[in-house]
Amino acid sequence: MSIKTFAISSELFSYYEKEINVDLVKSTNEIILLVVSELDKLLRDNNLTILSQKLNDCKFHVHDFTLEEVKDSVSDRKYYICDHCG
Repeated sequence: MSIKTFAISSELFSYYEKEINVDLVKSTNEIILLVVSELDKLLRDNNLTILSQKLNDCKFHVHDFTLEEVKDSVSDRKYYICDHCG
């Protein structure tokens, strides 16, 4: 099992982190979906609906790693998912 840590880099949602077993994913988009979905559930479960709406308006992406790099890595590096580039 290959567990890696993914963190959001964002004006509103920075420092949120989720560990994911990357052996079970097929793309970086799937990783983004897992991280954002879990954060959205946390927000909705705590009645933070405005933050949930703002989260769903974000355009998250990665640009400094590929899925293959994540799967092949043996380091404890944190991988960032951001929404504030461009």
